[in-house]
Amino acid sequence: MNDTALDAAAVARAAPRGPVRNAAIGLVMLALFTGTAARYVLSPIQELVKADLGLGDNQVALLQGLALALPTALISLPMGRLVDRTRRNRLLAWLALLCAAGSVLGALAQDFAGAFVARMMIGAAVAAGQPAALSLVADLTEPAVRGRMVTLISLGQVAGSTVAYALAGVLLAWLPAALPAGGALAALAPWRLVLLAFAAAVLASSVALLFLREPARREAGAQDGTALRAALRALWGYRHFLLPLAGGMVTIGMADAAAAIWAVPILTRNFHQAPADFGAWMGMLNLVSGIVGAVLGGVTADLGQRRRGHGGALAGAVAGAALSIPAALFAVAPGVGGFAILLALLLTAGACANIAATSAVMVVLPNRLRGTCLSLLVAGIALVAFGIAPLLVSLGARALARDADLTVPLACVGVVTSILATVAFARAMRAAGHAIPSEPTP
Repeated sequence: MNDTALDAAAVARAAPRGPVRNAAIGLVMLALFTGTAARYVLSPIQELVKADLGLGDNQVALLQGLALALPTALISLPMGRLVDRTRRNRLLAWLALLCAAGSVLGALAQDFAGAFVARMMIGAAVAAGQPAALSLVADLTEPAVRGRMVTLISLGQVAGSTVAYALAGVLLAWLPAALPAGGALAALAPWRLVLLAFAAAVLASSVALLFLREPARREAGAQDGTALRAALRALWGYRHFLLPLAGGMVTIGMADAAAAIWAVPILTRNFHQAPADFGAWMGMLNLVSGIVGAVLGGVTADLGQRRRGHGGALAGAVAGAALSIPAALFAVAPGVGGFAILLALLLTAGACANIAATSAVMVVLPNRLRGTCLSLLVAGIALVAFGIAPLLVSLGARALARDADLTVPLACVGVVTSILATVAFARAMRAAGHAIPSEPTP
C-alpha cells in the first residue's frame, strides 16, 4: 500500500472533529442521562408505589434489586460481544426505546408481576446501553482524551440519578395540578404521572438518537480476537488476585445497594419525611458523593501504584471499604443530619473503592483480558449486590420481628459486608504484587 492509500485510510479512521463530534457525544450522554434517571426514579417514590399496589418490603426489594440485577447479569457478556459486531447507534436507539416502554409499563402496572417486568426492561436497557455508549465514544475521540470522555459520561449518569431524586418530589406536586381536570391522565395516581414524565424524556432521547451517525470503527488491530474459552482460561491464572478482588467489589456493592434502596423508606417511616422534603438534598448527596468518590478512587489508584507497584492501586479500595464500616451505621443515626452525613460518607467511600478496584484491573491484567474480566465482574456485582443485598435487609427485619423498621437490619448488612470487603481488598492488594503471572501487554 502506498503513502497516499495509507493517508486515506488514516483519515477514514480518524475521529470526527468539532461540532459533529460534540453533538454525537452529547446525544450519547443524553441517552445515558435519561435512562439512568428512569432507572432511579422509583427510589424516591417507592413508598407510594408500595402502598398503591399493596406490596410488601420483600417485593419492593425484588423490584429494586433482582428485577434490575437479573437482566444485567444475563446480558453483560453477550452484549459486550454484540457491541463489537453491530451498528451501535441503532442499538442505542432501540435500547432507549425499550427503556421508555418499560417506564410506561411501570406507570400502568396494577400488580407486582407487571411492575417486575417493567423494571426488568429498564434494567436490561440501561445495562446494555453503557457498553454501547462507551464503544461509540471511543470511536468519536482520540486516545489522548478518552479518559476524560469516559469520566464525563460517568458524571452524566451520576447527574441522571441526581435529577431523579430532585425532580420526583417536585413532579408529584406539580403534575396533578398542571393536567386538565377530567382528562385520562388526571385520573392517574401522582407517582404514575412521574413515571410517565420520565418515560417521555427517554422517548425523546431515543428519537434524538436517530440523528446519530455510526462512526467508523478504529484501532481494529488493538483486539486480538481472543476466544471466550481461552480468555477464561487465562483469567484463571490470575485467580489469586481476581477472586478476592471480585469478593471485595461484590461485598462493597452490597453495602451500597442496600443503602441506596432502603434509605428512602427509613426517611419516610422513621423521620416522617416526604419526597418533597428529601428529594433535593438526596439528589445533591448522590451527585457530590459520586464525583468526590470517583476522583478520590482515581487519584489514590495512581498514587498507590507509583509508590507500591501494582498492588498499591488498591489502596483506595481498602481505605474506602474500611471507611464504609462506620458509615454503614447511618441507618441507626438518631437524626436526619447524622443520617445524611454518614450516608454521604458511605456512598463516597463505595465509589472510591469501586473506581480504585476497576483501575487495578486495568493495571494488572493485559489488554486482551480486561473486557471479559470487567463484563464478568459487572454481572457478578449486579446479581449479588443488587439481587441479594436488598432482600437480606427486608428478610432480616422479618426475622428480627421488627416489621417495617429496617434500621438495624440495614446497619448489620452494611457493617458486615464492609468488613468482608476490607479483608478481601487487602488480600487482593497483596496478591497483585506477588502472585500475578508475568504476561506482556499486547
